[in-house]
Amino acid sequence: MLKKRQKIFYCLCSFLFAIALYFVISLKISISLAIILFIFSSTIKNTRSISIFLLIFFFFGLIVANFNTPPKTPSVIQYYNEQYVTVEGIITYVDERLDHTKLTFKSQSIKLDFNKTKITGKVLIKSQLYPKYNYGDFIELSCKLTSPEPIEKFQYDKYLARYNIYSLCYSPKIILLKHNQANLILQKILHFKDFTSQTINQTIPEPQASFLAGILLGSRKGIPDKLLQDFNRTGVTHIIAISGYNITVISVMLLNLCLSLNINRKKAFWLVTFGITIFTILTGASAAVIRSAIMGILVLYSKYLGRANHTANILIITASIMCLINPKILLFDAGFQLSFLATIGLIYLSPKIKKYFLWLTIKFSIQENLISTLSAIIMTTPLILFQFERFSLVAPIVNLLILSFIPWVMLTGFIQVITGFISLQLGQLIGFTSWLILEYIIRTVSTFSSLPFASINLKINCGIMLIIYFCLSLFIFSKQKNIFIKMFK
Repeated sequence: MLKKRQKIFYCLCSFLFAIALYFVISLKISISLAIILFIFSSTIKNTRSISIFLLIFFFFGLIVANFNTPPKTPSVIQYYNEQYVTVEGIITYVDERLDHTKLTFKSQSIKLDFNKTKITGKVLIKSQLYPKYNYGDFIELSCKLTSPEPIEKFQYDKYLARYNIYSLCYSPKIILLKHNQANLILQKILHFKDFTSQTINQTIPEPQASFLAGILLGSRKGIPDKLLQDFNRTGVTHIIAISGYNITVISVMLLNLCLSLNINRKKAFWLVTFGITIFTILTGASAAVIRSAIMGILVLYSKYLGRANHTANILIITASIMCLINPKILLFDAGFQLSFLATIGLIYLSPKIKKYFLWLTIKFSIQENLISTLSAIIMTTPLILFQFERFSLVAPIVNLLILSFIPWVMLTGFIQVITGFISLQLGQLIGFTSWLILEYIIRTVSTFSSLPFASINLKINCGIMLIIYFCLSLFIFSKQKNIFIKMFK
């Protein structure tokens, strides 16, 4: 007989499986498959009750996925794709790049035959760097809308769908109508973020300034393309990305740092959790950042308890709630997938491989940091090979060499910013320490990136990826294998 927590686990797995099936195959086939599996499982002894619950959660997953697929009606902006339109709405996100700016535009009304009609939906606008627009600006946009399409092997349309963006605008005519028309609290936070970024740039030189802004604020603006390529080749792009992968790994590093400073586990947990919360607020508290923060705190909670089995249901419940809010992230958000896998690695795989690294010193948390890094890399590599077709041979050693310094650069960078608010000269003095650490990281990454074998192109298909994860699951959950057998007794 299954325990209550096991029933919850399998029901939520059924819910997630239904969402995945909906986006892979048609709704009708998914329903037919569910009915066939229900009939089959009902013939097995003592499984009728759990089969009913699995079926209910499966259908609920299909309903959620179907509900989040927008209808193409005149009330949504994507209905007018491939047409020249004039719409009014609010800028909800500004992403400045080196040579252009990407604006996320939330439409409110459209001009049709000299009349305004209410409308919903988002448009991704590619505009020039100037004039500058800000979050909360109310604008009139005139543009020919186009539908997102795959770019070679990159499923750009599905990538944007996770943000509920189904329309693009490349040659906009923009008229600014009003300022400050969005959430005032978030607007103040974003202004503070910009002020923080300016303070960083005034206290240390480039490219270290942009690098530090990437670590503290998740901003890639100003980071040279060559340096970004070096990060990519050495498998450390996550340190400048606001992702669950980054936050989960860094949160463990920060926890280890606190413990090495003789801060007790309970205080360390709450201290790092507070830090993650502040980081989430400073970066704008977008849905993706909040998801990443939740994953990071979940890993901290597991480390705080010291028992992974207490977090199994919390992990699946967390993933289910996230997919309930936005089911598209399950298959179309690599960041969510990588963060989920990294979380599993840090919670479940790291204790399994720890016995192989007992020979390493525990000083400066070297042993724990290496185990955490390898656990995350092992769990995410198959997905990276499947989606990005690139494998960094030097990623383990580079991560080991630099990740231990990330908490320190975050600490010195934070002090640098705070003192910079008071006095730029004092901020520059403190910033020298940050600059030294950042320079070490950049030189390490650049050195390993220059090696001819640093990164290789390697692709695996979906079948091989699933086989690898099945084998990893057998290794991780070997002691729990009887749980699956009990279902059919």
